[in-house]
Amino acid sequence: MSPTRMIRSTLAAVAAASLVTGAAWAQGTSRAPAQGQQARQAQSAAQQQQHQQMMAQMQETVQRMTQLQERAHQLAQGAQQQMQQSQARSQATEQQRLMLRTCEAFDQQAQQMRMLAERAQEMIRSREFQGDGEMQRDMTQLRERLHAMANELDGALRLMERVRQRTEAQPPE
Repeated sequence: MSPTRMIRSTLAAVAAASLVTGAAWAQGTSRAPAQGQQARQAQSAAQQQQHQQMMAQMQETVQRMTQLQERAHQLAQGAQQQMQQSQARSQATEQQRLMLRTCEAFDQQAQQMRMLAERAQEMIRSREFQGDGEMQRDMTQLRERLHAMANELDGALRLMERVRQRTEAQPPE
């Protein structure tokens, strides 16, 4: 399953869970005695603290995605420059064309992942997500998956940077 489909299905599940949980919570709070109000306030304070922590973690994920996107963009620019230099000497190789297309694809993927992380961050900031513990758990899982995706992209970019360095070092044929 592609990362985009996985995110969409996760978000659909999150939306469905929020409707069920919100209705059950509303019914339970209308019948709660006054002494239960203190327990709800304590729970609300704990949820707010968890939400703040999740917001900070999501901000870190967005920053990391932004850094990865910048690296991918620099990699694509470097491949583009290498290709242009080779074309000026009429020596552009198929390897360089493939490298350029691959680097550009990584740049696009990193940009989409950054935008996805930013959208998830917006969802976390939304008031509708703050009061629902189950929703917060789902959003925590989403953030963790985005973090794992960032780790995977980071590893792929490291490999592509090494490959590009090797192709730069090769003498023209």
